[in-house]
Amino acid sequence: MTQVTTQSSLLSASTEQLRLFTKIAVLYHEEGMSQGEISQRLNLSQARVSRYLKNAVELGIVRTSIVQPAGIYVGLEKALEEKYQLREVVVVDVMDGASLGMRLGSSAATYLETTIDADDYVGISSWSTTLLHTVEAMRSRPRKIANEVIQLIGGVGSPQAQIQATRLVSHLAELTSAKPYYMGCPGLVANRQIREAFLGDPAVKTSIEAWDRLTTLLVGIGTFPASPLWQASGNALSRAEERELSRAGAVGEICLRFFDIDGQPMKPAIEERMISIEAEAMLRVPRRIGVAGGMRKLGAIRGAVAGGWINVLITDADVARQLLEPPQL
Repeated sequence: MTQVTTQSSLLSASTEQLRLFTKIAVLYHEEGMSQGEISQRLNLSQARVSRYLKNAVELGIVRTSIVQPAGIYVGLEKALEEKYQLREVVVVDVMDGASLGMRLGSSAATYLETTIDADDYVGISSWSTTLLHTVEAMRSRPRKIANEVIQLIGGVGSPQAQIQATRLVSHLAELTSAKPYYMGCPGLVANRQIREAFLGDPAVKTSIEAWDRLTTLLVGIGTFPASPLWQASGNALSRAEERELSRAGAVGEICLRFFDIDGQPMKPAIEERMISIEAEAMLRVPRRIGVAGGMRKLGAIRGAVAGGWINVLITDADVARQLLEPPQL
């Protein structure tokens, strides 16, 4: 219908009008002259030059063509945003010889630097190499760019891993001139009684209360079964708990809150000894950024986006393409 209308308009325009529309379009788009300069050169009012440029577009004399550079995936990002109702997707190119974690971290750092606000209260999960790459790639700013940085889960694994979690929160807070809140406790404890004791600690309680102020989450997406690195860290999942999660169909976790391939949350027995932000509290945070990639994490990432655990996804091109396909049963 549009093509027929354009052809009809071309026929109704005189040869002189078409010549003038075309000449103005060439001067503006190809020779880089301003509308004011064209106005003076052709002795036309600037308003008429502007109108004739619009006519040139409407008649198809000027056509816009966007050439996407290699490694840019705007179409793929848009398709994922529409399919999973995501606020934004950032797709990272996969490069031979380059660390995927560092590529994802660099993109996440740029995304944060351009979108974070001085009134943001940022919650960050601790057990994620990709998030370490993200924070390490961020640049320090001379002005305040966030209000608070709040740890979402106690340290998980070895003492070294817990120290790393504290360093992650501390460094992000330093880069953004924000006030840090730490979880000075393990993410998993031996039993419910120990959990209740930690929850009563004033410092831990203050950090947990800060979760109500969160406006942005920055989280990694973990797999189930866990990666060899996570398993070797001294995590405290028992074999019985792993069997329970496996039978229930767990594919991934965020802050140790597990979900299945459809993103449905689970309530395993392990939660009785877990010190971590609850699933319901996470889902109330307006912006939830997940940074994860690699085909090993495909199921976990699919569950995270399908269940709305995150609404901003930063991932790689291979995973992004697979997310548009039905899951493999």
